[in-house]
Amino acid sequence: MTLERFKKALTALMEKAPEDPLERDEFFEVTPLPAEDGPFEVVVVDEEAAIFAVLYLDQLFADEESEGQQEVEALVPAYLKSHFQLEEGEWASTAPFDLGWRSRDFLWFQEFTVPGLTPACRYD
Repeated sequence: MTLERFKKALTALMEKAPEDPLERDEFFEVTPLPAEDGPFEVVVVDEEAAIFAVLYLDQLFADEESEGQQEVEALVPAYLKSHFQLEEGEWASTAPFDLGWRSRDFLWFQEFTVPGLTPACRYD
């Protein structure tokens, strides 16, 4: 198992993050991990607990809409593998794929952790 590509993207993001805690939280809300274009982006949801979210960007959904959820959720493993070389056993979902409010738009998202990263998104 290798987390190198994910670690590099996370390191690049962490280096840009402001030191002020409030500014840092706001930065993580809107700044994804660097990756090539794709139907998703990965953001840091909780820095201290090292929780991330993969957000589906290609289609917005109406409140309470569930159609398409399984089709979108099925794309997540391939995206994480192709863009960050994360195999399915190298990340773990913390919550079911869900419809979430973000920047006044509804986006599908899935929260996940990457075992091997310690709290505060640092790694050994």
